Amino acid sequence: MNKQQFGSFIAGSRKDAGLTQKELAGRLHVTDKAVSKWERALSYPDVTLLEPLAEALGLGVEELMSCRRLEASEEKKEDEPVENTREEQPVRNLMEISRENMRSERRKHIWQTALALALMLAVTLGTIWYCDTYVSEQLDSPIVLKETVGNENYLYVEDQGHLLRLKCGADVDFNNITLESEHGDELDYRMDCRWNRRTYEGTVASCEPTGRISLGGMMDVTFETESDRLFWYDKVFYTSENYYPDPYGEPRGQVYLCDYRFWTGEWDETVEWNVWKRMQTVLLVEDCLNATVADIDQDGHNEVVVRTRWPEKPYMVYDWCDDYKVKEIDQYWLDSVSPELQERLMTEQERWAQLQ
Repeated sequence: MNKQQFGSFIAGSRKDAGLTQKELAGRLHVTDKAVSKWERALSYPDVTLLEPLAEALGLGVEELMSCRRLEASEEKKEDEPVENTREEQPVRNLMEISRENMRSERRKHIWQTALALALMLAVTLGTIWYCDTYVSEQLDSPIVLKETVGNENYLYVEDQGHLLRLKCGADVDFNNITLESEHGDELDYRMDCRWNRRTYEGTVASCEPTGRISLGGMMDVTFETESDRLFWYDKVFYTSENYYPDPYGEPRGQVYLCDYRFWTGEWDETVEWNVWKRMQTVLLVEDCLNATVADIDQDGHNEVVVRTRWPEKPYMVYDWCDDYKVKEIDQYWLDSVSPELQERLMTEQERWAQLQ
């Protein structure tokens, strides 16, 4: 017996019995798709279904296994001998179906095992990816920038050379967060954060002041001094100072940060070594890559344009607002500047690399 013969016999017997595939499937408590597979010689029924199947088709199990109906004269009687071939054929067919069922079960088990292993691997890799991507931690850090976009408030916090953009939760008192003390020192905050290592974006659930200020000191190195009109002053001097390797810059040890100081005063030429008289600092920008003076908004007054150390917020502008009573320096952030300004804000290492 082969599957094609067996399937054709089931299909013919079903039609002779006046049954549809769905009706036969209902009697055997299987799906009509299973019956269709039997009739199309794609599979055998389970061994446990052979007797119910034969009964549903009006057959004996021997007839089902022989794939033919027995005539009355051929039916076995108690006192008559039966040829060995007649007895052995249904048995062989039954054994073939049993072996096929076993092979099918083994294949099914193999696929189920493979699927389970693949699922476990996917879950494991997903867990590793998630743990490597998302960070939940408590930060004690100063806040670099507050920003409101639409109806959402954001805090920016530095982490290893990047700015984390943290969306404020409902419990964060955004309006009462101040970045500096009355003396200009950065204030530390304790924040419960969750953020993405790849996008450097996340959320902050709570933000409370620690009562500490953030202080820092650099080596005192003086570089070439320039001067220009700036803010409401006719002449302001400025220079970079306090260079040090950026601990998070790439390549490590080859990117330098510095401070930029802007001041007014005059040289004291009465002494052997020139010193400044009536020196007054107008602006001190700390921990940046470079800075320059330019009229970036074309209002007739120069502003300070700073290249920050953060790729997420690369440029900061210090401008002055004159309300005819109090002159104050304000600041805002830019994502890009003109190619001319980009070139002026290149670091010495970048200029050298460009020449090479």
